[in-house]
Amino acid sequence: MKELWTGMALAMALSGCGTVRTMTDESKAVDDLAKWQTSCHTIPRAYSGVFYQFCNLNSPPRTGPHWATFPILLDMAASGIVDTLVLPYTGYQQYRQGNVPIRRLEY
Repeated sequence: MKELWTGMALAMALSGCGTVRTMTDESKAVDDLAKWQTSCHTIPRAYSGVFYQFCNLNSPPRTGPHWATFPILLDMAASGIVDTLVLPYTGYQQYRQGNVPIRRLEY
């Protein structure tokens, strides 16, 4: 059992920020999406890392190495794997709390 949790922690660390960002600090993740002016209005809790990166791609272009399409797509793939591992937890959270709204704040 310890190996499973170690493997999950390692996978989350290697997956980049999509899943980790949405599962550890949900409000900061949706604030980032609002600041980036994404077209998404909500993100589901199940597979939130994949949807976080999808909404990241679905925003106006930004500059810098972290905003290139290829690294975001790589993180989407890794987040899909980690999101599948944590699906029992996020599925329950989705059932109990629904989607996470993206608040439109002035930036």
